[in-house]
Amino acid sequence: MNKNRSYNVVNDLLKFVLCELKEKNMSISHFRIQKAIFKIKMELGQDHPLFDYLPFYWYEHGPFSNVVSKQFSELKNNNCIQYSSHTVFLDDKSFKDFSQGNSLIDQYPIINNISDRIFEDSNLFFNKFDEDIYLDYAPFPFMHPFKYVLYETTRDDDLFSSLVSDNYLNVFYDCLSNLPYDNLLVDFSVLFSRLFSRLELINEEHQFLNHWVYIIRPVQLSWLTFARWVRIYKHDAFYNDEIGSWKSELEKYIKILNRSVVKFEDKTENIFNNCSYNPDYDSFEYKMLNATIGNYLYD
Repeated sequence: MNKNRSYNVVNDLLKFVLCELKEKNMSISHFRIQKAIFKIKMELGQDHPLFDYLPFYWYEHGPFSNVVSKQFSELKNNNCIQYSSHTVFLDDKSFKDFSQGNSLIDQYPIINNISDRIFEDSNLFFNKFDEDIYLDYAPFPFMHPFKYVLYETTRDDDLFSSLVSDNYLNVFYDCLSNLPYDNLLVDFSVLFSRLFSRLELINEEHQFLNHWVYIIRPVQLSWLTFARWVRIYKHDAFYNDEIGSWKSELEKYIKILNRSVVKFEDKTENIFNNCSYNPDYDSFEYKMLNATIGNYLYD
């Protein structure tokens, strides 16, 4: 792959997107600009000549492109971009320079049509746009509830205030049950199963919300660890050279998650000191573990 071609394509497309936002008097975060460019890529389709030159991988907050990030940083360093309340916009001089002509858009005018649809979407300014990206394009359907229910609830007090522990655990179980079978995920799946088992036991003792402060860290690490696996699984060929370092980082995060789960188990062990807690797996837990990690053992 011609990586220089990718940088050139992204540079032209990024300038076009920034000009469109400026022209429409719109400003969004640079993270959402990433998702807007990803949306353009996906709507162009796999058969389009530009598809492979817009390299992305799935990560902590959805599709991400190091190339877009690098080109964005160059524009920022050249003082072409201004910031205000976490949003970005093109300065007047750069808008004049960039809007005088764009050979990429001249060659592929369909980009204009796609961008018009994206910028007319009122959700572009809200998390709903990001959620729609997950719903439409995430490699696995369970990634949406994993991130927007399990993970985001640990970061948003408003979500926590309406949390129903049984519903939360149902989502957790669905995510656990649908984890893909992959050798790199074996240790993660075991830890995720242990975490679920302990959460369920706490819930049975009506102690789930009382121990939320201890739940936050291992749940967050679960998502961040899975995100490091999913970028290995779902990335454009541009990033193939990164797989070795990505695997090493995944191994590191699995170790961090392991320590967090052990600490969580230790912190909550006292709940069962004066109850009829039985450490042996009941039939439901056995079925759950067998359904999620048993297949690894039989392969």
